[in-house]
Amino acid sequence: MLAAVCLLTGVTLCAQLRKRIRDLEYFVRLFTVMDAQIAYALQPTDALLQHLCRTAEFADFSFVVFLQDAFAKGKPFTTAWKEALKKYTAHAALKATDIDLLCAFGDIFGTTDKNGQTANCAYYISRLTELSGELKSNEKTATRLYLTLGTLGGLFLTILLV
Repeated sequence: MLAAVCLLTGVTLCAQLRKRIRDLEYFVRLFTVMDAQIAYALQPTDALLQHLCRTAEFADFSFVVFLQDAFAKGKPFTTAWKEALKKYTAHAALKATDIDLLCAFGDIFGTTDKNGQTANCAYYISRLTELSGELKSNEKTATRLYLTLGTLGGLFLTILLV
């Protein structure tokens, strides 16, 4: 029983790593769409958020809904972004450094002209792509490590207690 619990801990850590990668990739796609909408359509923020909510690829990305709801209540974008991020990260697998990076985007968004906004989106797309790429390249090794440590830890505790 103890060995199974330790193995399950390893499986849970593997699942959290995959979820973190998926969450980062969602934000990359979000920033990519925002960049395109700013560069080509020059939509105001409320229209941009409505467009994001209607986009099929964000149908299961609750952050966008949280953001649009907070912004629709009349909150400034920065405040809406932080509230949506706080709600979303309550059930996300993002690390504190990821959250800080995403929070910084919300602080900067809307403070510059079109070129500044697209440059800002490009920076965060690049940064998050790099981060998720690093995680993907280490995923196989980390998965094996988590499962092995979970199994061995469970066996060790079982032997120790028996």
